[in-house]
Amino acid sequence: MVTASPAPVQELVSNGKTFLRVEDKLSWLDALRYCREHHTDLADLQSMNSMSSMKTLYTLTSSTQAWIGLFYNVRIGGLSWSSGSTFSTPIWSSLPVFKEGICATLYSVSIVPNLGAASCTAQKPFICYYDPEELRYNLEEPILSLTITPKPAVVQIGRLTFKRFNQRMTWLSALLYCRTYHTDLADLQMVTDEAGMEALKSITSETEAWIGLYFNAASGSLSWSSDLGASIPTWLQVPKFGAGLCAGFRTYVRYTPRVYSVVCSSLQPFICFYDPSRGHRQSAALPQLVHAPSSEVTERVKPKPAVPSEESGTDRRDTTAAVQAQHVSASNHPEPQGKTPAPESEQFFGILKADFTIPALMDPEDMKDQFLSEIHEVLKQTLGDEQFRLKWVGFEVNKK
Repeated sequence: MVTASPAPVQELVSNGKTFLRVEDKLSWLDALRYCREHHTDLADLQSMNSMSSMKTLYTLTSSTQAWIGLFYNVRIGGLSWSSGSTFSTPIWSSLPVFKEGICATLYSVSIVPNLGAASCTAQKPFICYYDPEELRYNLEEPILSLTITPKPAVVQIGRLTFKRFNQRMTWLSALLYCRTYHTDLADLQMVTDEAGMEALKSITSETEAWIGLYFNAASGSLSWSSDLGASIPTWLQVPKFGAGLCAGFRTYVRYTPRVYSVVCSSLQPFICFYDPSRGHRQSAALPQLVHAPSSEVTERVKPKPAVPSEESGTDRRDTTAAVQAQHVSASNHPEPQGKTPAPESEQFFGILKADFTIPALMDPEDMKDQFLSEIHEVLKQTLGDEQFRLKWVGFEVNKK
């Protein structure tokens, strides 16, 4: 809670929203807390993507930069609005360079407002907005930096440095972060003695944290994302894994840390490791987490891959994947001996649609296997023992 109660000195109503500029200077995060406590959020300008609508905001701007709700989101490696809106590049301003720890400001040098960029810890005025129709509860605070705060737990084992980050990411996002700033997600193959195990225990908790172990759909076995092999230390208890499952590492009370299989798309803390002999691995190939299409999954419509433009580089898109579900033929699943096989069936259940939100820089065509895998799991839970197979129909992309 922000204890200060700065009074807004300027106010503007536009499109049913009230925008208020507060001259008291706060950091971006403190300004966000103030806006959420007293209004709705820091200013979200996504719906004001025209010159005429932006001119209405001119009365709230000056040559002094003021915080708005736009920030560099380290979870997606791009820009997001603190209100949750999807960002797309505005037509009324050029886009400054953004990176980790940088937040957006609004200012003007003539009659048109412009976007600026500054360290999120800088003290600046800010612009809030209030929307009476927007009800929001239990909002998470954005993660502005993974390298500044909070300080990660660190342990040194031989030449390897392990760091645990409590910010939550998917396994793949955590992998990309670790490869960019360290070497990779934690590889425990060289932690073979009790001293190393106890050292690792000091950075574990009762919450699973991603490590580099995952089910390799290409080989059908466990692999380490570091590409250093596939051996499992004898002390590390590992459960059964399958496609789409990655390793979470946790401990309980005084027990030895162990691995749990967790859906790779879950948001978890993560542990990176750094090996000075290998350095960073940004260009390393990404692991295959889901199975490639089998002969029973056939593509009916092949859409053109989406080509990201400068305006959509940090955007996110809603992708609707469509598949057809049908009974599996008797030839693929023989009846018990002594029974007459049922005739091959080509009866379709119908068209199934599923909505996914994905980063704009990712091609939905490349994620087809993941779409099918997730839809397949849902159908298994719904249909039980009913045998079925899927045929790929296609997808449509709706840019927010």
